[in-house]
Parts: sequence; structure tokens; C-alpha cells
Amino acid sequence: MEKSESTSGDTPQPWQSYHTVFTNAKAGMDGVDKERVQRIVYEMSKGSKYFENEERKEAFTRRKLESMRAQCAMLTAADISNNRTVADRRILELEATRDLTRIWLHVDMDAFYAAVETLSNPMLKGKPMAVGGMSMISTANYEARRFGVRAAMPGFIARKLCPELIFVPVDFKKYTYYSDLTRKVFQKYDPNFMAASLDEAYLDITNVCKQRGITSGEIAEELRTSVYEETGLMCSAGVGPNRLLAKVLLAIFLIFSVCVYPAWNPPYAFSTQKK
Repeated sequence: MEKSESTSGDTPQPWQSYHTVFTNAKAGMDGVDKERVQRIVYEMSKGSKYFENEERKEAFTRRKLESMRAQCAMLTAADISNNRTVADRRILELEATRDLTRIWLHVDMDAFYAAVETLSNPMLKGKPMAVGGMSMISTANYEARRFGVRAAMPGFIARKLCPELIFVPVDFKKYTYYSDLTRKVFQKYDPNFMAASLDEAYLDITNVCKQRGITSGEIAEELRTSVYEETGLMCSAGVGPNRLLAKVLLAIFLIFSVCVYPAWNPPYAFSTQKK
């Protein structure tokens, strides 16, 4: 793996090459001191089974990259030209078969578990909070994410990053109730929507857009508003010609939009369809 630039001379610190412990590519984590988080996670994980497994994975990835570089170095100009021809042919085949006539909307509830807990207990509003416990957290609100706290992080590390972090136990009965409320809204736009999880779904809004004569972006904004009015929770929505692109486009857009959180009106509904 590539090593981060060292802040103390030319020799990188051990946590700077330990990339698997932290990523700030998530809404609400813009501006986090990445090196501080890496260092704390590294120091608190060192010696654990998790740490040993991550070291094995990193070593395996390094060997795989070295093998790929060695194979690449052995390629001749003729090999490269032939492989490029094969790839171009395959691209044309895929282009001929893909369907870009459908309009898919991907909905993702914002920090769902944490948002539900805050809705249930307004005293949590504005305070760094994570759903879970000292062993593992399921999600964190945006106030906690500013400290580098995120889902799938051990709670004891999250508490080190944010000493004032409040833990709330997981309550799936509560989350299921609010998830059902959101799905009632989704059904109005696509009776056959696909639920990916309690807080995520895919809707085919092709017919709705045609019947009402409005754009996918307008549908997305309308759906977001309806979800908020029905549940008091916010969601983000991305639109694309298929489910995968709708999800990927939303993820990319959110990464570049985190700096405007938590205002209600940032363009968290993103569509590739022009008005």
C-alpha cells in the first residue's frame, strides 16, 4: 500500500501505512483530523485479533500488488494492444445491451438509527451520540462523526476519539417501526420498490415521471419532503438509469456535499436527468 507522508521527517509512522483503520469518505466526516484518528485507532487496536487480521490482509494485498506489477512488467507491446482490443470489443457488447430508459431512485435514510434515537429523545440533539456499546457501534450521528467516530468502530475506540460520546443501546423494534413508515411513502411512487435494508431502498420511478410529467429530481425532492413529514426523519436520494448507478451517484454526491450539513435544503436529492 502507499504510505502517507510523514509529519516527522521522511520516516513514516506505523499508523500512517495502516489505512484500513479509518476512512473519512462519509457524510459528516469532512475536516476530520485523519492522522489523529489513524494514530488512536492504531494504538488502541495494536495486539488485538482485529489488528493481527488487518496486518495479514495488508500483507496479502501487498503481495498481490507486487505480483500484478511483475506480470505487468512482462507484457509486450503486442500483448497490451491485443488486450486493449479485447476490452474495447467487450465494452461495445455491453453498451449494446444496457437499458438506459428506466429511471431508478436510490433512497438512503440519513444516520438512520441515530436519527430515530434523537427523534425519540430530543435531549440527544446536538450531542455526539452513537448507537451501540463499548464493543461495537452500529452508527453515529453527525456530531460524533466530526471526531472520526463511525459505524463498525469499536465503542472503546470511539470513546477515546470523543470522550463525551453518548452510547444508546440498539432498539430494532423502534427502527423497524420507522422503517415501515418510510416504506409506506415509497409505495406511493413504486408499489414494487426494493428494500435493501431498514434504511435503504430502490424505486423505479419511470412511470411516475411520465404520468406526472415531471423530472426525476422533482420526484426525489418530493419524496424526501414526504418522508420528513411522515416520520420527522431526513433522507438522501440519488437517481440513475439503474440501481447501481443511482447508488454510486448518490454516494459520490454526498461526499462532496458534507460541508453543507446539517441544513435541510442542501441538494441531497441528486439526479442525472436534466430539467
